[in-house]
Amino acid sequence: MSFDPARVMILSGPSGVGKDSVLDRWMERNPKVERVIAVTTRAPREGEVDGTSYHFVSQAEFDRARASGQFLEAKNVHGNWYATPMAGVEAILKCDGIAILKIDVQGAREIVAKHPDVLTVFLLPPSMEELERRIRGRQTDQDSSIVVRLKNAKDEICASSFYKHRLVNDDLEKVVDQLEAIVTH
Repeated sequence: MSFDPARVMILSGPSGVGKDSVLDRWMERNPKVERVIAVTTRAPREGEVDGTSYHFVSQAEFDRARASGQFLEAKNVHGNWYATPMAGVEAILKCDGIAILKIDVQGAREIVAKHPDVLTVFLLPPSMEELERRIRGRQTDQDSSIVVRLKNAKDEICASSFYKHRLVNDDLEKVVDQLEAIVTH
């Protein structure tokens, strides 16, 4: 599969940085923007809907799909598997949409190795203190998980120089404006 770089964007950032909020707002403003629904083995959080938030699957289902080559990339993050289904990207591009892949640094590296012209954006928190406040504010993680997420966030931020664009998520509307400018440039 080859990408039109202007129509496929990888959006990454540490857990709690606001990727979903940014994507939701951007999709409200631009009907061509669509998030590729990732596949995961993790359990749904309260309020998440299968097929909308993620495609929640068992480990056995995930392993079968991965073995049959259905994923553009697949990685284990925070002890759970996540993957980008190729069919999801293809469906969005077929309808002249802009496919957004909300994936981690590992997955981004895997895709960029195969498709170096894809757009890459990393969302940064205004500060580590604000990131911790956001993660704790979700009230979905135990303290031990928060410690792991914050450690991983530091590692991801250090690796973010790999991305073509780095945006600080300190103002939702400003970040969405910046994303629009990237895809229309």
